[in-house]
Amino acid sequence: MAGGRGDAPIIALDGVGKRFRSGVEALAGIDLAIPAGGFVSLLGPSGCGKSTLLRIIAGLIPPTSGRLVRGASDLSGRLGFVFQEATLMPWATVWQNVYLPLRLAGKRRDAVAARIAETLASLGLAGFEQAYPRELSGGMRMRVSIARALVTEPLLLLLDEPFAALDEFTRFRLNEDLLRLWQRHHWTVVFVTHSVFESVFLSSRILVMTPRPGRILADLPIDLPYPRDGALRTAPHYTEQCRRISGLLSEAMA
Repeated sequence: MAGGRGDAPIIALDGVGKRFRSGVEALAGIDLAIPAGGFVSLLGPSGCGKSTLLRIIAGLIPPTSGRLVRGASDLSGRLGFVFQEATLMPWATVWQNVYLPLRLAGKRRDAVAARIAETLASLGLAGFEQAYPRELSGGMRMRVSIARALVTEPLLLLLDEPFAALDEFTRFRLNEDLLRLWQRHHWTVVFVTHSVFESVFLSSRILVMTPRPGRILADLPIDLPYPRDGALRTAPHYTEQCRRISGLLSEAMA
């Protein structure tokens, strides 16, 4: 399967639909297999059901039709979710916020201290362990939120527009940091975004979704080599991929 590093899907959706109690039909007929190791972006207009689909994959909400099938990998305790907002505990330090999922899993502080230190360092947070969220910029708070997801050593990492509220420079830096860590740790990533440019820069595969009820209009491999850095953003083959995806997104919205 295009964009994956393995053949067997880590998770699959078969005819998945979602209708809320209000009567709103958010998703219809979603067939999707996500191979282990891929970086898959969900791209589409606002309200097309991208976040709903991500929550179904996470098991946070059930589908109303179809089924979700998990692969051979046991995802118990190995699924990370990063929301649009950092959702940090304001009364807790950076270290305490990152320790939270491990504490809830019954891990002792001394047993995981080295793992937490390594995770914080990998996201440029070394030296900020005792800072509180109010003392951090928006980009730094999002780094803490990502660290909290990564410290569990996830097999599947789900991100729901985590960089949408950040300035362009910070967003670019976090894009590059996320790719660097993905290549090092070989997670499977599903990433929700509204940005064509971000999706092409990050992804091995892009799913273009239609307006509500969300369906998958196009499933496209991104033929750009890794590793990727800032120089790619001005390369002709990158802009050509962006132009192609923009055309499909316009078709979806029409």
